[in-house]
Amino acid sequence: MSNKPLTPGQALGRWILHVIIFLLSGGVAAGISALAYQTIAQTQTPLGIYAVIFAASGVIAYRQSERVLENET
Repeated sequence: MSNKPLTPGQALGRWILHVIIFLLSGGVAAGISALAYQTIAQTQTPLGIYAVIFAASGVIAYRQSERVLENET
């Protein structure tokens, strides 16, 4: 495993990949939990809870992808 620095193009590519992973995983987690809650409770909840789920899921996926990419270089 070498620790050579990333080129600006590689760094930009990784940033874009991390943003996409963050948005997709956060959106899927928040959407699934919203659908599940509304199906079970037959009511809507404040959007704040979904924002927290979105952020937490996105950060977890971001960290995992960061570790995977670090191990590949």
